[in-house]
Amino acid sequence: MTTPKTVIATWLLGVAAQFERLGIDLAELGTGMPAGVALAAPTRQLQLVQVRRLWQRAAVLSADPLLGLRVGAGLPLQAMNVLTLVVMHSASLRDALSYCIRYQQLISNSGRFRLSAVPGGVRMAYRITPCPVPMHPAQVDSLFAGFLTMLYRCVPNNQRPSLVALPGTDPAQSAAYEQWLECPVMLEAPQIFMEFDAAALDAPWPAADPSLLRLLLGRADAQRQAQGRSDALVDQVRAAVAAEGYAQARCESVARSLDLSVRTLQRRLEQCHTSFRQVVEAARMTEAVQLLADTTVPLSALAERLGYAEPSAFSHAVRGHFGASPRSLRADMAKAAVSLG
Repeated sequence: MTTPKTVIATWLLGVAAQFERLGIDLAELGTGMPAGVALAAPTRQLQLVQVRRLWQRAAVLSADPLLGLRVGAGLPLQAMNVLTLVVMHSASLRDALSYCIRYQQLISNSGRFRLSAVPGGVRMAYRITPCPVPMHPAQVDSLFAGFLTMLYRCVPNNQRPSLVALPGTDPAQSAAYEQWLECPVMLEAPQIFMEFDAAALDAPWPAADPSLLRLLLGRADAQRQAQGRSDALVDQVRAAVAAEGYAQARCESVARSLDLSVRTLQRRLEQCHTSFRQVVEAARMTEAVQLLADTTVPLSALAERLGYAEPSAFSHAVRGHFGASPRSLRADMAKAAVSLG
């Protein structure tokens, strides 16, 4: 059975495979296989940081200005899981775009799409999720290239966006972007979006199967609801742990604060493919990233603040999750914030 975790896994595994295909050594990206690292995160906040770190390192290792486009365009249709089939059997482009927005959280939590009317059509704008670790433009390129490649394979009548706006900072690459994305592209854009002409939005897709679509929507809704329940429980546990203190929090006391038995809490966390210990560590690492982004917080105080008995234990945990020491991670984050603007 497909779980919320394996829905996101299909995208991440596809990205990892494309990194390898393009000659990027996965071992150099950090701790083991990228998708494995990301999927080990029991909270979406920690996963967000880990995936962004992986993209930043991949961009440095590759030095290819079109890395994101190559990765996204090379992803198989399975990378978007049930969303691919929903798009394939949508009644029109307008419906397909609406479903992509509705179910995008199954695939990625790096940002959110919003649909709005513009003169002559609609704009599907992308807003990046705030995080101390910035989203690399190559990751944005990959997301757009992956989405558009999937759309082109699923829709009839050769429908294409009328314009795509991306944060890429090298206008000299505009022609290459337009060749990869098969539509007009604006780089160095203050907003990230794709636009579609009104004439294309409601043209019927004759091969769509409405009966199959109903089944697919039911499946996607069930996955979204399961993901929501999983996120809600993990967030409740994470908040209770933070309230008690990382060093003091115990499964027994957290379960009691949530009005659950210890066994019930453990069983529900197992259903979310995590454990109490993993949630505690993820909560620590999420706060560690926040604190490392604030250069006024001395490194010497972080281990104690996050409940580690020794600074070496804190350093080991950070290195294990992010592939860098606390000092190096802080420097990397500051450098990325400046270079990615």
